Amino acid sequence: MRIKDLEAYGSEKLRPPAASEFAEFPASWYRLCASDKVRQGPFARTVFNRRLVAYRDQRGELVVMDAICGHLGADLGLGKVIGDCIECPFHGWKYGSDGRCREVPGASSPPDFSVQQVFPCEERHGSVYFFNGPEPAFPLPFFIDEVPQDYCSIDPHGFTAPCSWYMVNAHAFDVQHFLAVHDRRLLEPLQVDTPSPFARRSSYLAEVLGEKYYDRFLRWAVNDRVRITLTIWGGTFAVVTGDFGQRKSRFFVISEPTSDGNTHCEVVVFTPRISNRFFGAVAESLMLRTRRWLTTAYLQHETTGLGSPRYNPRSLTEIDREMVRYFQWAAQLK
Repeated sequence: MRIKDLEAYGSEKLRPPAASEFAEFPASWYRLCASDKVRQGPFARTVFNRRLVAYRDQRGELVVMDAICGHLGADLGLGKVIGDCIECPFHGWKYGSDGRCREVPGASSPPDFSVQQVFPCEERHGSVYFFNGPEPAFPLPFFIDEVPQDYCSIDPHGFTAPCSWYMVNAHAFDVQHFLAVHDRRLLEPLQVDTPSPFARRSSYLAEVLGEKYYDRFLRWAVNDRVRITLTIWGGTFAVVTGDFGQRKSRFFVISEPTSDGNTHCEVVVFTPRISNRFFGAVAESLMLRTRRWLTTAYLQHETTGLGSPRYNPRSLTEIDREMVRYFQWAAQLK
């Protein structure tokens, strides 16, 4: 039975949204770069069809703003930092950390239009994050009941998924694909809730059945059963925990929509800090590299083995009920 006929199942309306209802670039947190990129000066890259620049002011505080100068379009990422300002390399216009132009050489005062958009930003575990909007709709996510200071991380590995951001993150609510794609047999019904207006969460207990090298390694070294919890913040920022009993896995999957309709995904893995000052750093590095290898391989397999999935609201059926609820929620995040 198609979703359009599902009102017969009760008062709940499960009509899938049209593709045009989803935001092209959702208001969410994204990773801009490694902290090291802004150690020596400004760093710029193109995100969401716009150029962004990050720099540190004279107090070491991070600033992220539009990189295209509002005067004649030069790239502020090629400029230099002077005090709390970033100076345009073309005509020397200086912009403060609030985005307002503070000085125009030869002019008594800057023009009224000389204001760059500034983005909320935060630095954590060696990465610079920014929120795609004037104010954060929610704090930079982390794991429930955990604090960032207790964990360490490593530079992420990334890959491009040939589909939209909402198709990437719908996998958390796609009951059929767990076995078909990931060789995970659900041992209990999928549990779904909304812990925040900006977060949609799923949880399931599964048996690891796969014969790929990462699944064989998990069964041999860790466990053949896992409790997975996926919390999707803002539609694009997935916080994932895997509980294998005595071992636990913690990672982010940050989905950055691209202008061609695809999605660049960055996998950021974490491990608890080890207090032993002699062996802690070595052990942390080894665990992080192993987890990054296993996690990225597991996730990338899904993108390479499916072609280019496309959202089609007319083809969803009763078994896709939780995905439809997710799509409805994600379409309202504008």
